[in-house]
Amino acid sequence: MAVAPIAHKPELTPEQVEDVFRRQFGSRYTIEKWKGPMTIRRDFLVVKNAFVGVSVKLEQGQNETKLVYTGLSPKLWARLLFSGLLSFFLWNGITNEVKQLIETAPEFK
Repeated sequence: MAVAPIAHKPELTPEQVEDVFRRQFGSRYTIEKWKGPMTIRRDFLVVKNAFVGVSVKLEQGQNETKLVYTGLSPKLWARLLFSGLLSFFLWNGITNEVKQLIETAPEFK
């Protein structure tokens, strides 16, 4: 799991963050609402396929705003089938794309 501090923007909503990701990745990847267990709070997923995706969550603190993201298999059966080190190699590319977007998007500066 990675944590990326961005400019403090208390008015920023998860839907606005999702829109930024949709504009950047919508032609290549699917952006989906989080449908996983509510004990693991995420706002949305960037999905490449059943095996490769990144979950994203906006966290607002009193004096900070940050995005938390992590590579995962979007489908439960794929998570059960490909957990461990192999998963890291599958997620590495898309996770780096998400990191680059967070670092360069003007909406997060």
